[in-house]
Amino acid sequence: MPSLTSLLAPLLASTVSLGLADAASCNADNCLRALRAPAKIAEAQSFCATFTTASAVAIPSYTVAACTGDVASRVSSACSCIATSTSTSTSVPVTTSSTISVTSTSLVSVSISSTSSAPTGVPTGTPKVCLNPQLSCQNTTAVEDLCCFNAPGGQLLLTQFWDTAPSTGPNNSWTVHGLWPDKCDGTYEANCDPSREYTNITAILQSYGKTDLLSYMNTYWKDYQGNDETFWEHEWGKHGTCISTLDTKCYSGHSGQEEVVDYFEVAVELFKGLDSFAFLEKAGIVPSTTTTYTLAQIQDVLTAAHGFPVTLGCSGTLFEEIWYHYNVLGSVPTGEFVPTSPDGSKSDCPATGLRYVPKYLPATPTTSVPGSTPTGTPYLGKGFLQAYTSGANKGCLISAGTWYTTGTCATYTAATSGSGFTLTSSKGPCDIIAGAFSCAAGNTAGVFTSIDGSLAYADSTSFYAAAVPVGAVQQKVFTTVDAVAVSFVWQII
Repeated sequence: MPSLTSLLAPLLASTVSLGLADAASCNADNCLRALRAPAKIAEAQSFCATFTTASAVAIPSYTVAACTGDVASRVSSACSCIATSTSTSTSVPVTTSSTISVTSTSLVSVSISSTSSAPTGVPTGTPKVCLNPQLSCQNTTAVEDLCCFNAPGGQLLLTQFWDTAPSTGPNNSWTVHGLWPDKCDGTYEANCDPSREYTNITAILQSYGKTDLLSYMNTYWKDYQGNDETFWEHEWGKHGTCISTLDTKCYSGHSGQEEVVDYFEVAVELFKGLDSFAFLEKAGIVPSTTTTYTLAQIQDVLTAAHGFPVTLGCSGTLFEEIWYHYNVLGSVPTGEFVPTSPDGSKSDCPATGLRYVPKYLPATPTTSVPGSTPTGTPYLGKGFLQAYTSGANKGCLISAGTWYTTGTCATYTAATSGSGFTLTSSKGPCDIIAGAFSCAAGNTAGVFTSIDGSLAYADSTSFYAAAVPVGAVQQKVFTTVDAVAVSFVWQII
């Protein structure tokens, strides 16, 4: 793994004193990107210092390939940015690897006041050009220019899901959860700019012509409840707005939502380089209904792939999330992501018995025949009660026994009782009280059964609610007919 010194050397090699260019004249096209690439920046600074005063100097071949058309004119324009741009030294508290380069599209500093559907348009500006940047969370001198230095969210986490209840994405790939900025100490900020919590992410990406990006996200950035747009809005609003180098003031001529495009493009490019399924499969760790793995087995494989330990997430023994940690050299749109160790102790998986189960397993019904006593065998130990309506998984039951679609599922404990079983949540025993599903300390535990895998009460799997829950709204679950029919299926954890 290269040392931090070797990673920074290309950017620190030049001793040329640089001034501040007019940012509006620096178009971050392929020509400029080729010159300011971390591996070429020192060479480019030396070349441009001569080229701008003596045009007879030979243009490097890698530059000719990127600066098509009027090569000399485009090189001259790009060199004016390379030779005269710098990030201003400025005051963030001092804190005391292979790399993945991620580049943005053309981008565009005007504040947008809309809290819902922001106006969309063609990009007209660019992210700031950052020369000689410092590595986030590792700076040894104070930094004020937060357009070229990520702070306070200096550690960026690319997080991935393995959804199985219900399953999402391809059966041989993990899916994107998000790109999160942590504060270098394991804590984080959230929802940093309500004015930019857009509710039209799909429309924004379409307005910038990002059809390929959207197509990829529709396959690999999935919401387990089937509402991808809402999930993307949540990730951008909660996490994207807290990335300092994606602030609107960091874009010359900003007039749209260029930073939104950058957030999703950077996250997707990072994800493409982190094929967790392939990393694990190569080591013989594959989804299975029978084989379990140890925490050390999985961590060792992913540490070898990433270069540093990762954070693993589990629901009980169910292995379902991976967080890859990075510091960033420069800005998120144009900088380098440098793998690093987690900024805090976060893995919540047990040391042994981890279950990495396959996606899209067929339902396993319980044995029952008309007129027979339903069996409660699958409902034992700890599990979630997943909700299904109109054939789709829509949330689950939470601890009071209400139906919820945007929160964390409650853990229920099922225990055999006669020919059925009882259910208990953290609120207390569960029963049907006045026709409604209820879990509370004062309840006497009712007896439930299962029919073909679905929760049943009084020999019926039919439950009802006034509506499908939306957002933070919960719905009571009844045994009497109401507007929405819903059933519940046990997910072992």
